Amino acid sequence: MKFKVVALAASTGGPQALTYIFRHLPVHLPAAYLIVQHLPPSFTRYFADGLAKKTSIEVQVATDGLPLRPGLALIAPSGAHLMVQSAASKHGWCVLLSQEPAVGGHRPSADPLFSSVALACSKMGVGVILTGMGSDGANGLLQLRRAGGITLGQDAASSIVFGMPRAAYERGAVQKLLPLSALPSAIAEAVLAP
Repeated sequence: MKFKVVALAASTGGPQALTYIFRHLPVHLPAAYLIVQHLPPSFTRYFADGLAKKTSIEVQVATDGLPLRPGLALIAPSGAHLMVQSAASKHGWCVLLSQEPAVGGHRPSADPLFSSVALACSKMGVGVILTGMGSDGANGLLQLRRAGGITLGQDAASSIVFGMPRAAYERGAVQKLLPLSALPSAIAEAVLAP
């Protein structure tokens, strides 16, 4: 089955933004979702469980080698970079968890996620950068845009902290800056685009 890979990244204010997006996304979109949310180590499982209760999309913490499939949302585990790689098997894409050093002080970091989606998925990738401090994700999102993927960012007015989206936008990585309320439909449109 043909589907797209939607990579989302957030920091400060991210749990609320991600919850809003997943509550308002159409359930049966042909997309798998990969999420990097900067969280203290003990909160990852709590966040995954909480998000799962608020959406009809299946949510779990990512495990190494897990095949991607439509309707599945995977959250980066604490202390590991979440990436996607092309698999030689019939599954197509699968999870790669990396213990490479922190990027910009973060592990998981958004940059390796977006970069891996650019490499493995190119135009079948969608990148979404949400509220958060700093510039994590800007470089990787630019790679994804250059590879033909669709890239979206949360606007200043709806961000708790307009750091990550601003940095990505200023680097030319974001095609559209949108209010949080418009992101679910924009993601759906990106997934369904040819």
